[in-house]
Amino acid sequence: MNDDRDDLFDAALRQRLQRDAEPDDAGFSLRVMAALPAPAAPRRRARLLRRVQWVAISLAACGAASLLVSPVDTAHMLAGAALLALLIFWTVPSRWSRG
Repeated sequence: MNDDRDDLFDAALRQRLQRDAEPDDAGFSLRVMAALPAPAAPRRRARLLRRVQWVAISLAACGAASLLVSPVDTAHMLAGAALLALLIFWTVPSRWSRG
């Protein structure tokens, strides 16, 4: 039942959009778009820093995985847990990590 109503509505809307020209807003949209500031391009340094962060996160993930899979001893488990905590901290966007 809903599919029939949706199909009818879609057909009516498509017909209306094809028949009518775009509404005239007397240049309002163009004035609003002209008043908006230009989007800022990402800085080269910011892109480089983001790539370095991703490499560090990837290396930390590999290190944590190798430490957690190795024979169970307390030092390895603590090191793996510390790397996991750093990984989580680096990947969660926050006021301090700007991720």
